[in-house]
Amino acid sequence: MLSPRISRMKERHLNTIPCITAERLVLQTEAYKKFAGEATPIFRAKVVQYIMEHMTTLILDDELIVGTATNAYRGASLFPEFQSSSWYISDIDDFSTRKKDPYYISPEDKKTILETLPYWEGKSMEDLADKVMPAHIKELEKDDIICVGLENGVCGETTCNHDKIMELGLRGYMEECQRNIDAHLPQTREEQEKVDFWNACIIQCQGLITYAHRMADEAERLAGECGDPERKKELLRIAENCRVVPENPPETFYQGLQMIWFVHLYFYIEVCTTACGFGRFDQYMWPLYKKDVIDEKNITRQEALEMLESFYLKTNEVYEVRDNWYATSFAGYPMWQTLMVGGQTRDGRDATNDLSFLCLEAASELQTRQPIMALRVWEHTPEELFRYGCRMVQEGQANPGFFSDRRGIEISLEKGGTMEEARDWAIVGCTQPAPGGGGAEGSPDAGYVNMGKMIEFVLHNGVDPATGKLMGLQTGDPEKFQNIEEVKDALKKQIIHHYDLIRQGYNLMQSIHMNRYPVIFASMVTEGCVEKGKPVQNGGAKYSTCGVFVTGPANLADSIEAIDQCVFRDKTVTMKELIHACDTNFQGNERLRQLLLNKPAKYGNNDAHVDGVYREMMHYIARTVQEWPDARGGHYAFGIDSQTMNLSHGAVTGALPDGRLAGEPLCDASSPMMGRDVHGPTATVKSVASMVDAELHEGALYNLRFDPHGVQGEKGLEILEGVIKTYFEDGGQHIQINVVNNETLKKAQIKPEDYRGLMVRVAGYMAYFTELDKSAQDAIIYRRPHLASAE
Repeated sequence: MLSPRISRMKERHLNTIPCITAERLVLQTEAYKKFAGEATPIFRAKVVQYIMEHMTTLILDDELIVGTATNAYRGASLFPEFQSSSWYISDIDDFSTRKKDPYYISPEDKKTILETLPYWEGKSMEDLADKVMPAHIKELEKDDIICVGLENGVCGETTCNHDKIMELGLRGYMEECQRNIDAHLPQTREEQEKVDFWNACIIQCQGLITYAHRMADEAERLAGECGDPERKKELLRIAENCRVVPENPPETFYQGLQMIWFVHLYFYIEVCTTACGFGRFDQYMWPLYKKDVIDEKNITRQEALEMLESFYLKTNEVYEVRDNWYATSFAGYPMWQTLMVGGQTRDGRDATNDLSFLCLEAASELQTRQPIMALRVWEHTPEELFRYGCRMVQEGQANPGFFSDRRGIEISLEKGGTMEEARDWAIVGCTQPAPGGGGAEGSPDAGYVNMGKMIEFVLHNGVDPATGKLMGLQTGDPEKFQNIEEVKDALKKQIIHHYDLIRQGYNLMQSIHMNRYPVIFASMVTEGCVEKGKPVQNGGAKYSTCGVFVTGPANLADSIEAIDQCVFRDKTVTMKELIHACDTNFQGNERLRQLLLNKPAKYGNNDAHVDGVYREMMHYIARTVQEWPDARGGHYAFGIDSQTMNLSHGAVTGALPDGRLAGEPLCDASSPMMGRDVHGPTATVKSVASMVDAELHEGALYNLRFDPHGVQGEKGLEILEGVIKTYFEDGGQHIQINVVNNETLKKAQIKPEDYRGLMVRVAGYMAYFTELDKSAQDAIIYRRPHLASAE
């Protein structure tokens, strides 16, 4: 049960609308004018230091963990160095009323924003990308055929070396950088760049330390005015903590929580980043927990739980402002802050401890959208821990997600990690495994390709039927294809051509980020960067990957199977007739559509043939793109994930040979097309598992939904456990489960005020169902609720 303090804080969270504030924009503009002319790393570090020296120090009632990214609760900042001021200005009156991820802006902040933004006209990364991106790639992006990352965001989604942070504190990093500087007398440009980077790291450390000390001053000021003796004591304890961390290593569990929050908060103040994961929290926090709770009994387990829940609530305060397209394709204010528990140690023993359970307990009591819990499962995971996670899912919490340790280890080895690092693997990004130790830098959103449009291009010899323009490769007259192998060969050429365009665009974006937008602090705490004297943008991390993804893979496989069955094997329709039916959205051809929907096998039902088609196509992409280098010396990695881009990509895609109608959403990540997994959950998980292996370096995100009535009670719990175990035994990597019925979801659409806390898994993140726009809500409703009736 939540304590009164945590209950009040949660109510504040649920009752506060996210807002956009002007403070960081104003401070950054002042700093850009003040420090112009410095070497790029030094300049960027001084800008952030200036912000930390002047931003508001906000401590709210009841808080135990302090530090906010803005001067307002649930506030978001603008980052005009990355995102174009043009859409900030054009959208500013719509932010509060738009249906997708709205934000409140006060009249005062709006006035200040509009007065400040003219300085940034034409100066953002987004503006520069628009000038230099090849015209054909831009047109493909505009038409939602592909998308290319880094155009208005940052390189690097950080799961840092938490162990080193806890051991050294920022003072230790500063001393390491100073030793490196003292050991170098630059004689080349490369050597000077290293020294500049190390100096920039020191400057940014000083910025965060200054902010922490300012927070200590504010806590002491509030304590002096506080008439409540207990709260006064708490405020003085907060001040004491902020004098110790992050400058020095934490001495207590409480200080450890504050340390980790300060570090992660800084990621979101420095740049407009997302997916900064907490890594293996129950491992690096365990020594302090064990000392304070178990060995010395300085605090009770209940007190530790309240501290942890306070920490969790802070993770719900960070936001990234997105334009309308991004708010559609990544719906629900996602920030992808993953916290992992369980798994095994670097030497192969089970890693579960009491903190593993406490982390799940805090999430279960709190039930907020952040952090996203990730439970690593292997053959020696205690049944109690696994069952605890399953029970949370059974109760409809949509948390945790489950990850196979076997697959995580295999993928981490494929990415170059040692066996020790592989056993210590962590999520970098959304659901992507990477070698542990804080040295894996992932840029998981290099780009997506719309498989629905690839089908359309092949069926029209490279022409987009929506526009009549030649947009893709001319792969031949489809009416002359003699068999399904020729269709698949044409699709493979078309698909790889578009991934190669993403590679060209993304490498171009990377080269610009290298020279203009080094991320200093996040690089410093990523293993390898300080040692090399390079930020992550320049290949400083020990392991660097760029993730490319796919939308509509099940539609691709189902369409191939439908063409094979109906055109080539049964000859019930000609290719010309099929193309015409799709082009006319099956108008007057419903009988043919029902044939396409019902006769050919569909992915998701444990049919070896169509599942094999899916595997063949996805693994061909993986083998091809994972040979490509990126601009900084890393490599591309392929995975199956779509976020909510299946909505925006589906909206521009016409009817397909699988029977899907024009404009409907494409399938959800690696899940079957919504509603087509008709042979029960076991068959479905076997289908998905059949195509997942370590060759998919970014893994495969898998959503599954159950009706609550089908998994209630002890028998229902056993069903959930059995489905997850079957999935992992058959080779699956990741699975996340919603247990909610259509009736509840539809009631929440009608009376959202009664369902404010209703949580759903969207993609690799959770969202409050009522904070999603209707198209995203409907996409979740479309997922088959397994065991709603006898299957």
